Amino acid sequence: MRFFQSISILDYTFSVKLTTYKVFSLTFLFVKTPDKETFGMTSRCKDGKHILFFDFDGLTLKETVEEIYFMMGRYELTDFYLFENDIENSYHAVCLNKFCLSEAMDIIGKSSADRGFKNAPYLFKRRRWVLRVSPKGNRNKPKFLKRIKSKNFTGDISTAHRIFLNLNYDLKIKPYKFEDNFKEDIEICSYNTGANC
Repeated sequence: MRFFQSISILDYTFSVKLTTYKVFSLTFLFVKTPDKETFGMTSRCKDGKHILFFDFDGLTLKETVEEIYFMMGRYELTDFYLFENDIENSYHAVCLNKFCLSEAMDIIGKSSADRGFKNAPYLFKRRRWVLRVSPKGNRNKPKFLKRIKSKNFTGDISTAHRIFLNLNYDLKIKPYKFEDNFKEDIEICSYNTGANC
């Protein structure tokens, strides 16, 4: 059994989450309701698969890169594109390999990514991850830091996400050998966030 309910009162949101499988879990969350609009790209591809997004908070750059190399080897993933946020030890990573939702959740779930971000498809009614690609409040949009190259990978690559990264970040990512060739625009999602978070 899984239950989630969220109620907004004045400028605050109160959420209750109840999960019962083999273990009973009850979670309460009380936060100030975000009021600044920003935009993010979503992980979903035209065929219903998802590329991999990671939101690393609290890891150093060295630790983040080490984890990315570990995941590349463990799951035979393609290159990662690493982005730096304008707060200390905060990075976004994108891998263009495509997976069904359950496989993507398994891979992302086994990473050191932010716990709330890992579970985003459970909380977001549209069942996908979103990574910010624009400024939010008084913070700049994430800045492209580097490409972490993979020596060995398998699986399909999202053409539409590659094209979006090229356009939005002025990158020059060349087509991969095993792309899906779906060139339709990816979904951009607007959402509210706190001004400084």
